[in-house]
Order: sequence, then C-alpha cells, then structure tokens
Amino acid sequence: MAKAYTVEKFDYHMAEVERIDKRVKDYLINIGYERWSRAHCTTNRTLTMTSNIMESINAVLKAARELPVLPLLEYIRQLIGRWNVTNQKSAIESFTDLGGKYDTMLMDNLELSYRMKVTSSTSYLYSVLDKGKQRMVFLKDRTYKCGRF
Repeated sequence: MAKAYTVEKFDYHMAEVERIDKRVKDYLINIGYERWSRAHCTTNRTLTMTSNIMESINAVLKAARELPVLPLLEYIRQLIGRWNVTNQKSAIESFTDLGGKYDTMLMDNLELSYRMKVTSSTSYLYSVLDKGKQRMVFLKDRTYKCGRF
C-alpha cells in the first residue's frame, strides 16, 4: 500500500488488509495516510523517479552495479553515448511528409538559407549576412533587427 502510486491501487490493497484484520486498517487510518502512502502524499514528489526510462536504465545497469565508481561512470557514459547515436541515426533516417505546400516552403527556405552567412557573437546573438545586408538575430529575446522573428 505504501508504494502504490494511485489511490485506486492503494484502496485495493487496503481492502485486502481490512479483510485480513480490520484493526490494522483502523491503526493506519489513525496514523494518517499522507504520512506513509505515496498515493496520499501532500508534499512535492517530483524527486521520486517513476518513469519507464529509469526502469530501463536500472535493468541495463544490473551487472554494472558491482563495478567500482569510476568504471561504473565510464560504463554509463558509453551506454548513453551509444543510445544517443542510435536515436540520432533513427531520427535522421525517419521522414515525415508534411504535405506539398509545407514541403515546398521548407525547400524554398533551405535554398535561401544557403545564400546567407551566419556568425555567432554569443550563444544567443547572431549576425546574418543576406544579399549584402547585415541583420542581427537575438534568440534570447526572440527578436530580429527588422522587428520580426
């Protein structure tokens, strides 16, 4: 019951406890569910990992847990690097058809962008040279020197 993430699951387990011994249920009610139950917790639970991502990582690291700290960290670094390469390759090879109008618009913008020279001043300030005109793009403020973004 304490580890149940939903109230429905908690209630299911509580009903089973009540069938076995009603005194246990009464005792737990007196303590207050919010003090020991995840499903009834009133505090911020964002530090509790409940995602399938964490379950996947735990399963992959089962054998590596016995390693000393530095080799374990290196193993994790290489593992995540391999996953990133695989995911990037999958993303590059995927194709989504947006429709004729939008595909044409993207291709036109791609051709126009080849004629521009972009240089960065900072991580959020860029200078764009297009047809002899220099314009500044401010990514942080999402503004453009001409007033449009």
